[in-house]
Amino acid sequence: MITNYEIKKIDKEEVLFLYFDIDSEFAKGNFKNKYKNIQDYIKRFIKDNKIAFAGSTAVIVVGGSILGNILLNKDNNKNTTYALRDRYQEIVSSIPSDINMEDIIVEEEEINVPEDINTNENINDDEISEVVNEIKTNNVVIDSSNNKAASSEEKYNTVKESVKQNVNVVEENTMIESIKDDLIEVHEDMDNNTYITIQRSNGQMVTLELEEYITGVVSSEMPALFHTEALKAQAIIARTYALKAMSKGKLLTDTNSTQNYKDAEQLKTIWGGNFNTYYYKVKESVSSTKGMFLTYNGNYIEAVYHSTSNGKTESSIYGWGNYYPYLVSVDSQYDSLNPSFLVNTTLSYEKLSTLLDTDINIDTEFNIIDKTDGDRVKTIMVDDKSYTGVNFRNILGLRSADFDIEKTNSGITFTTRGYGHGVGMSQYGANGMAKNGYSYIQILNHYYPGTVINS
Repeated sequence: MITNYEIKKIDKEEVLFLYFDIDSEFAKGNFKNKYKNIQDYIKRFIKDNKIAFAGSTAVIVVGGSILGNILLNKDNNKNTTYALRDRYQEIVSSIPSDINMEDIIVEEEEINVPEDINTNENINDDEISEVVNEIKTNNVVIDSSNNKAASSEEKYNTVKESVKQNVNVVEENTMIESIKDDLIEVHEDMDNNTYITIQRSNGQMVTLELEEYITGVVSSEMPALFHTEALKAQAIIARTYALKAMSKGKLLTDTNSTQNYKDAEQLKTIWGGNFNTYYYKVKESVSSTKGMFLTYNGNYIEAVYHSTSNGKTESSIYGWGNYYPYLVSVDSQYDSLNPSFLVNTTLSYEKLSTLLDTDINIDTEFNIIDKTDGDRVKTIMVDDKSYTGVNFRNILGLRSADFDIEKTNSGITFTTRGYGHGVGMSQYGANGMAKNGYSYIQILNHYYPGTVINS
């Protein structure tokens, strides 16, 4: 029986991983009495469990080992081997019988080719244990049976068993180096990635490698034309947001309910002929900050950001009523460079009456009572009714809580400065800092004082 499943994004395609109990029905021999074939069994499982899977390939995993792929198309009943496993086995099979496996084991640090390799000796279990103990602490591979970490001992033993035989002196050290490089590459592909599951706008659940997801977020949340140092700062903030959400078990989406995300195909539609230039630029900015995130006192920060401030960022106490020592008002002098820094929004008295659920006319009094540390409206009175600046902005759909009011015969014109809630990093402010020589580290230290970049 299938005990668990997950959907992963591999080479831009969805792949369904199915984890079978080692004593599953098909292993016991009575499988054919119930199902036409393995494809039929899997298709029924997908249907019965209402799995939102749009791909065509299922990977069969039994007892922690990947047995192979099942192509779910009706016209193809052949099993093929999962690409990464194929590549690994291809490398292993290329190792000559006279090479000692202990001399090509992948280590975490620099690899040195021994000048003298033992001759005509069987692989010794004590020597294997010694090598395994050296690497098992830091080197882990994905245990496909439950998606948890498994020791490199399992990986090493698998390879060792497939080539275990008497060995002779090997003179072709370059061949050994080549094999080691290939094993390291596969090892890194398998070991060094973090995966994240998001819910797309169509309801589909998609699992992505974290850095691929961050590339899609940065591409969606910040203009690709921005300076690379600003893009790097955005990548670290986006990654921090995602990691904190993961740590809390919060489901991420591809909309601004969490963070906007677009895949490569969507970005091709948006960017057109500029896709390669923009995507490479964003991807490089993300890659150069791989694994970096922000903390305060050892904990993930509230990684909030906005498009454009009014010249100052806002304290979180005025934004949401919660105080965070790293989300305070700081100067953001470059925001006025945004062409949409000042925007006039005119609402008719009829529209205002509907939105505020009271009669609004040319005689209605609008009085700004006080302002916040970030020079945004803190309290506003509409006749005898009081609103916070944040609530008033949200009700009317204004671009920011920093606004001026001008009455006309037909309605009221609100002139706003900046765009967004104003808390955390200003994206246009960050871009201005980057253009004036500030690094992504300086940008983050400025907008999130007292925080620490971790990796």
